[in-house]
Amino acid sequence: LGYSIFRGANSQKNTFRRNPADPRVTGLRTIPTATGRRLLVSGWWGFVRHPNYLGDLIMAFAWSLPCGFTHILPYFYIIYFTLLLAHRDARDEHQCLRKYGLAWHEYCRRVPYRIFPYLY
Repeated sequence: LGYSIFRGANSQKNTFRRNPADPRVTGLRTIPTATGRRLLVSGWWGFVRHPNYLGDLIMAFAWSLPCGFTHILPYFYIIYFTLLLAHRDARDEHQCLRKYGLAWHEYCRRVPYRIFPYLY
């Protein structure tokens, strides 16, 4: 599941960047920016702002699960990775606000969750 989310989100974004007229992405809704670029607000990128991070975290959690729940050590990676991606997300938010301005505010209104749907 995590890998599918990670690959699906990144593939969708890369396809849209390379060729917005590609039939795989032409039906996706977007928001125009002052820089002439467009922000995806449907598909994976309309679900949460960083679906690729969500996929990464699901994979990290899945790698820990076979160890059971008797000790915290196998979960160190998912804990560390969650903190790392939350920090990266904060930097991304600041950078995107600076880059896209009012379009970023609209994107955040339409896609309210950053990484975890209905949580964060």
